[in-house]
Amino acid sequence: MIEDDDLTPEQQRTVGALRVTRGACPPAETLIAYEALDPSAREKHAAHDHIQICSRCQLVLLHAAEPAAVQTPSSLKWMLPLAAILVLGIAITMVNRRGGSLDSPIDTVRGTEIQAIAPAGSIDSLTGFTWQSPIRAARYRVIVSRGSDRVWTGESTAPRVEAPVGVFDANVEYRWVVEAIDREGDVRMTSPPRAFTIRRAP
Repeated sequence: MIEDDDLTPEQQRTVGALRVTRGACPPAETLIAYEALDPSAREKHAAHDHIQICSRCQLVLLHAAEPAAVQTPSSLKWMLPLAAILVLGIAITMVNRRGGSLDSPIDTVRGTEIQAIAPAGSIDSLTGFTWQSPIRAARYRVIVSRGSDRVWTGESTAPRVEAPVGVFDANVEYRWVVEAIDREGDVRMTSPPRAFTIRRAP
């Protein structure tokens, strides 16, 4: 996994800006109510839009959905996911109130969400896409869009994928996201979108 110390100063500023713009996560009881809804009804929930772009909340729900490691009486099985949500929800609340991670602000990205690192903003050239991931995935998928049109998709087992040649035009804004995919092919986590523009050479 890419560490913060491996990033350039510009990339570190980008990560810092994302921490500020992500906004406060909903409390644990809201996540419990959201998780209990039928998937078809979740789009109408007040926290739906936030949860869809917040990998931190997705991580809470992901841990809550994981099966227990030991056998338990049937009467207790339903309580384990709720307990996991409550514990992780309290941790999220503490993070938001303190304005950073439980240890130090520089570690906010690691352990909470996939973070699209580069490219970001106005760049001179594009050689590849890099990101950080708090979970292990069978593979990652990078999706680049121009407006509502998908322009390019690439996959990698590492937190980096090379950019294709001759696909992206200069002076055009593109947006990209990273998806973490498990062995069954399901998307377990999605990064917030990042925008970039390749400057035209003078």
